[in-house]
Amino acid sequence: MKTKLSAVLFVFLFAAGARAQSPDSAREFHERGAERYARGDFEGAISDFTAVIDLSTSLSKKGAGRSNWSAGADGADDAFARARVLDPSAAAAYLNRGVVRMAKGDNDGAIADFDQSLHIKPGAWGYYDRATAWLLKGEKARALEDYDKALRLDPRFAVGYAGRGNARLDKGDVTGAFADYAQAIKLDPHDARVFYTRGDARRVTGDAAGALADYEQAMRLEPNYGDAYHGRGVLKLTAGDYAGAVADFTKALSLNGGLPLAYANRGLALLRQGKEAEAEGDFRRALELNPGLRAQIEARVASIKAQKP
Repeated sequence: MKTKLSAVLFVFLFAAGARAQSPDSAREFHERGAERYARGDFEGAISDFTAVIDLSTSLSKKGAGRSNWSAGADGADDAFARARVLDPSAAAAYLNRGVVRMAKGDNDGAIADFDQSLHIKPGAWGYYDRATAWLLKGEKARALEDYDKALRLDPRFAVGYAGRGNARLDKGDVTGAFADYAQAIKLDPHDARVFYTRGDARRVTGDAAGALADYEQAMRLEPNYGDAYHGRGVLKLTAGDYAGAVADFTKALSLNGGLPLAYANRGLALLRQGKEAEAEGDFRRALELNPGLRAQIEARVASIKAQKP
């Protein structure tokens, strides 16, 4: 299951892969966690992914057996702690829980989970997700380092190039950023997500027409890709087409209820239309999903109200 988590960055939820130590119940928790995430039930998703980790840990403990350790009491505990996180299902659950924490704005908690996942099973996606969290924290150098690690592990990792493009853009390297987006599209011209990402980059660099073309190409490639509708809605909001923006944000949320920015931006469009009660409902929902948006929302609301006669 895959979903985009922020305005310019996308992250993916993995289905549990190897089932070395995992019973069906762990897989069921994992699948329900992904479904809850897509509905915007972040707390429920975190609970389910934590259950997968706990189940995997419990099974790893049983498989290890304390009688197998010859060290002293403290050494046995340390060895036991190391053994308990070897289940690949736990690696996927840590990765997914980190994705949900990042969606909530808890980037430190996300990084801690990505660290655990990488400790169990190093991979391009783990470095990619951790890079995204570093970038959201403003740690550009660390983000670039992790994107580079992901690309060294998988030189054909299209979304890795798109992610690195975002980091380069954030550093002001527009040429390098668009070179990475072009490489991502060259590697996978059928991936809606890389077009969406370049669309966001074009939007923030002032190329509204190019952004619209990329968002709509993303929609053609993946008609149920809510983030592309959100991106086009932002263009309409900026252009003053508030009814069109509301329609696109509503469509985005019908496809993915876990988009706090779509709620926030729909609230802004509704406020522009004078629909304050509806706008307040959207702002509340956005903050339930990601409390870290409060300052941005309050600033935008104050600006809109200050413009009213």
